[in-house]
Amino acid sequence: MPFPDRHGVGGRAFFLCPLIAVVSVLGPVTASAQERDDMIVITADEIAAMKANRMEELLNHVPGVSAGDSSISIHGSSKVRVFLDGRPINDPTSSTGGVTWYLVTPQDVERIEIIRDKGAMKYGQDASAGVILITTRTVQTLSGNVKAYGGNQETGYGQANLRYRRGGLGVGVNGGGETTGGYTVNNDKTRYQGGGRLSYDFTDSRSLALAGSYILDERGLAGQPAYPTPHSRKESRNLGLSLRGVYDRTTSTTYYNRGSQHNTDVSRNLDQKLRVAEMGEELSTTLKSGRFGEAQLGGAFKMFRASGSSFDATHEETYSLYAAQSLRCAELSDFSLYVGVRVNFNTAFDNSYNPEIKLVYTGNNWNASAGYGRANNTPSFYQRYNRTSSTIPNPSLDMEVSDNFNLSFFARPHEALSGSVSLFYNRLKDRITYVSLGGVGQYQNFGRVTYRGGDLALDWKPHQAVNLKASYIYMEAKDQESGKTVTCKPRHTVKADLYLKPFQALTAVISGKYTSMAYIDKNNTRSIPGYFLLDLRGEYSVSKTISLFAEIENLLDKDYLYVDGLQGPSRTWILGMNVKF
Repeated sequence: MPFPDRHGVGGRAFFLCPLIAVVSVLGPVTASAQERDDMIVITADEIAAMKANRMEELLNHVPGVSAGDSSISIHGSSKVRVFLDGRPINDPTSSTGGVTWYLVTPQDVERIEIIRDKGAMKYGQDASAGVILITTRTVQTLSGNVKAYGGNQETGYGQANLRYRRGGLGVGVNGGGETTGGYTVNNDKTRYQGGGRLSYDFTDSRSLALAGSYILDERGLAGQPAYPTPHSRKESRNLGLSLRGVYDRTTSTTYYNRGSQHNTDVSRNLDQKLRVAEMGEELSTTLKSGRFGEAQLGGAFKMFRASGSSFDATHEETYSLYAAQSLRCAELSDFSLYVGVRVNFNTAFDNSYNPEIKLVYTGNNWNASAGYGRANNTPSFYQRYNRTSSTIPNPSLDMEVSDNFNLSFFARPHEALSGSVSLFYNRLKDRITYVSLGGVGQYQNFGRVTYRGGDLALDWKPHQAVNLKASYIYMEAKDQESGKTVTCKPRHTVKADLYLKPFQALTAVISGKYTSMAYIDKNNTRSIPGYFLLDLRGEYSVSKTISLFAEIENLLDKDYLYVDGLQGPSRTWILGMNVKF
């Protein structure tokens, strides 16, 4: 059903934004204790043990998660909403809601919560694959760090972070730059980043925080090996601002994200610009509902304004309301039930609703959960309107609908051994897929598509100096109308990480990954082969404040292609130093 009064309501909402921002000081949304039962949580201690230099490196250790320097996917879907200290950081100009992980470093993170195959009920549209919540560290005094490294392929990186806290007042600033010549023709990249955060805690449960960030990214787009684009260039700029307030059980975020892309290719007479501004407000509160649990109520407003070289300026709006109830009674204290629904009113697409239900059983050393959720993903402005050397626009794209069913089981039979099993079945209608033909592709709706599969994870620590983490993911992605396999979806993925700590100051990590073959056309006549990669990294603590680190990716120097047909990097290495104070 279309949204009534598409223009009238939208205009009034624009003028209400300042009022909403003031009200929002009363109180983004944190997870309840019941929800944490089936989350994947990475703590600060676990992050430190991984010795990861980049956020995408860290996230790639999570079963079912795949991350690049500006991309993220869970169980084959790229529709993941990501929040940094409560503010959404998905790039509004990207093709599938990608994230520039350069915004934050692993050393600055206190906690990461990963919700797989669910979350749209609480966190909104474009979350069919899940939600990632990142919380940065807080400090009590003055602290910071300076980090730098260099490597082959003319790679250089420098970053600095300073945090100060006195009483309830907290201040933080950060900035950095990175450059690389790349591993093939027209694969160079240069990025600069800066950001800051100002916060004040009135009490333990009442606070206000203002945050901002800016990123400039310039790079070449090499294209597929068979269809190179040696003159294709892209410049991206992203500005993010947010005001977050907490008042006891009420939480709010008012945010503004603005992104721009400029794609050029002199050999094809291409000069295309895309600009998208996103303004939104999210407000939620938690209420006690007697002895059975808690109720959560919330609402959100989001407005987009977009313009570009190939389409007229346009604006789109979404209004949302949700309600959820967690149920737990003393007679069945091991069980918890979570039910909720979200209603979305869209001005550019049909209205939608996102129900979610989840049952969790918690034992002494294990837990199990079963759940269902519906999500709606809107086609991005990039998918509909942007043109590059390898992509043509498709303004007729429709919203995709995903019904997700999942089962999960976790057990820790011994303090040195834990494991998990999860099964998922995701049924998508009008699934948006990139289809390539002759080096040029387009995003298309695929009718009905199903993702079915599961993942196994193992964490074994036989000795204080040895830790093995391994996972296996099986996924079958099918177009139900043609019976063909969906493009760019490998069936098997295996990951393993071996952590070695021969003595206190030294940590070494050996990582391996196998990805099976994947089709790159919808008729399944062309495919890319599977590949195995081996990485090595290590860190040596010279003192409490100084550490040296090294990393080698693609240690065996394998020649391989990513699942989208792009060339993977050859062997790369870096050497660096981190100084904390």
